[in-house]
Amino acid sequence: MTHRLTAAASALIVFAAACSTGAQPQEARPAPGKGGAATVVLGVEAVRGLDPAQLFNLTPSGDANRLSAIFGLLFWSDASTGEVNPGLGESLTASGDGKEWTMKLRPGLTFSDGTPLDAEAVRFNYERIADPKTRSPLATLVKGATFEVSDERTLVVKLREGNRAFDRVIATSLAFVGSPAAIEKDPAAFAQQPVGAGPFMLKEWVRDDHMTLTRNPSYYRQGAPLLDTLTFKVIADPAQRVNAVASGQAQAAVTGSDLSFIQRAKGSGLQVAQAPAGGGPMLIFNTARAPFDDPKARKAVVLALDTKEMAQVVDPGSTAPDSLYGASSPFHPSASAVPAQDVAGAQRLLDELAATGKPLRFTVSMPASGFFRRTAEYLQSRLSRLRNIQVEIEVLDNAALDRKVFTNRDFALSAQIVPVADPEPNLYKLLHSDGQTNYMGYHDPEVDAALDRGRDSADEAERREAYATVERLVMADLPVLPYRSQVAYTVHSSKLTGLTLQGDGSLLYDRLGLGGS
Repeated sequence: MTHRLTAAASALIVFAAACSTGAQPQEARPAPGKGGAATVVLGVEAVRGLDPAQLFNLTPSGDANRLSAIFGLLFWSDASTGEVNPGLGESLTASGDGKEWTMKLRPGLTFSDGTPLDAEAVRFNYERIADPKTRSPLATLVKGATFEVSDERTLVVKLREGNRAFDRVIATSLAFVGSPAAIEKDPAAFAQQPVGAGPFMLKEWVRDDHMTLTRNPSYYRQGAPLLDTLTFKVIADPAQRVNAVASGQAQAAVTGSDLSFIQRAKGSGLQVAQAPAGGGPMLIFNTARAPFDDPKARKAVVLALDTKEMAQVVDPGSTAPDSLYGASSPFHPSASAVPAQDVAGAQRLLDELAATGKPLRFTVSMPASGFFRRTAEYLQSRLSRLRNIQVEIEVLDNAALDRKVFTNRDFALSAQIVPVADPEPNLYKLLHSDGQTNYMGYHDPEVDAALDRGRDSADEAERREAYATVERLVMADLPVLPYRSQVAYTVHSSKLTGLTLQGDGSLLYDRLGLGGS
């Protein structure tokens, strides 16, 4: 039995994805015309540059939107369901055991420097990611894989182990490829002067202020992109991002973590494209070092918290998840999987730790955004009510957080946003011993085995059983704690049309146009 994704077969999926963003029904408006300029406001600068092999801050408010515009996507996934759709790539076909995937590209693709985007170019990019000299954060995704070019448009990826969900890995983490000619000319400069095959090309980049892109005349989709110019503006404060759209200085804004800005935007007469998904912001415990190498310490913190109250305090109007999986997910359990608050039980554990000479003392390391700052303050406030626990807070800018938490893993407790539209690939990357985003140093052979079963099975019943096992083990061991339900969204003016959310919530930029009221 084979798994196959083709452009024709996915036409209905693409239509559903466009409708799944959750935007409210609107009156008929003129079709968007060609031309014009749009500005999209993001929260952070691309601190590591825009080399696809060095992807790190692949979030909607970070690098994902910039990369989507400049490189396009080989394949893209629906932000709510995880379903994979064709982009620059035409089809993905898996062998029966999921060990071999055949990628077919669209004909006649070129990078914006005029060189071909063919199977050899994709092979070059993937082998560069796998090369230890590149030190790519994505290397674990292609560990042990080989890449064979069978013809100009066809690349065969042979995996070390079967993965029937490898198409989701490609769509979420391996969708961006750069011009081999530009990379080979100057790999260091490429990150600052990226060359892709997306709908736009880099014209100007003023760090910490704006990035201006112009239409790529060689883009594969006839008539696309519609816009002449696209500008990404950096504004750190999310309220100011919304105000920039409301005042007409920008046409869209990614406000980051706070769902409360959805209502604020609507109150300002703006529209919101949104896509509910599973997962969301999670506390992450460093299980590789004291104090949270001790499961008892992790459990004490979790039992002391009321996640429903926590969600409301850190993001008014939001809800707390009762599972790693979204409410509409086929993997969502019938009863809550998240441990209920038990303050007395938490105190008993803290007293036991203190009795053995290990009173709980740690620092919460958080990003500087209001949402995560409030998360840290909530933790400190609630945990300080108990005995034998001391909590400090450090708030870090993006570069410092990148270095301290995600690179050096020099932290005790932090947080990250992990959307889980489908368990593959984000849950695997988070919890598997070889996971790309397993910053917790978490290792559990049973969890690894269940995650491997989930990605290797073509049977939905087997997948449900595997991911139920993952959730049961993780919610008992508590390397992570989800504390607010995830909704990807972009605030926008009614003048901007064609917003389609993909991946973790970034946009498809070849669809944007100006034509609303």
